[in-house]
Amino acid sequence: MVQQLGMPACLAMACLAMAVLAISATAATTIRPTVIDVPANGRAIVSVRNEREREVLYQVTVLDWRVVEGADRHEATEDFIASPPLFTLGPSASQIVRIGFRNPVQLQVEQAYRLILTEVPTQVSSVPTQIDPGAEAGVIEFTLQHLLPVFVAPAGRGAKPALVWSMNAEVDVVVIRAKNLGNRRAVLNMVGLSCQIGPDPELEYASKRRLTVLAQSWREWRIAVPAGKISLPWRILYITNDGAKPTVVSDAEIRAFNSP
Repeated sequence: MVQQLGMPACLAMACLAMAVLAISATAATTIRPTVIDVPANGRAIVSVRNEREREVLYQVTVLDWRVVEGADRHEATEDFIASPPLFTLGPSASQIVRIGFRNPVQLQVEQAYRLILTEVPTQVSSVPTQIDPGAEAGVIEFTLQHLLPVFVAPAGRGAKPALVWSMNAEVDVVVIRAKNLGNRRAVLNMVGLSCQIGPDPELEYASKRRLTVLAQSWREWRIAVPAGKISLPWRILYITNDGAKPTVVSDAEIRAFNSP
């Protein structure tokens, strides 16, 4: 069912759009690293730098990240924390944020989290005031959030993904599923189809939606194909985050759809 917006909601959305345009283009926060790989001991650091010409208040939250039935699910967690959870940075100032388990544990499978760095608005100003005569007229500040993936390595060496592929043809869509039976994530930049034979088939249809297949989870791609070509002997191709050339999935590697 499509929900229609009433007039107040439409006006609110219009005001929001105009206010977003008023946000200064010079606003910036530098975060390093942007993908946080935590060693097996469960502790790491993140550097945050305020590139603005004014003071900024930051709030740090950590969420548990799982993929359930092919969809991202984020939940609050108290096992994996960030410190300090709240801090203020002046212009060009930096802060080290420490993240990790309250009590480090030995993991068998890579664990995933999201670190959310929120830039908390400190003022809402429509005109310069006596308190802040330098406030820019007509600017409304909004909460900005930076979402960073956090991956905690399992104990031991040799952690790697192990993708198992399946494919199912519908009316005008080919559904491709990748199940990761390994103990480390796989990042896929492209998943596509080709019905050509040979070691280097030409890509015919593809989804370039970048997805992370967490350990012990699955992802799905629905690729539109003309109805007259649905029954062709399609082959699956994919490109990982660290690869430039498509990898061809052999017929022996493809399992029946929805198989365990």
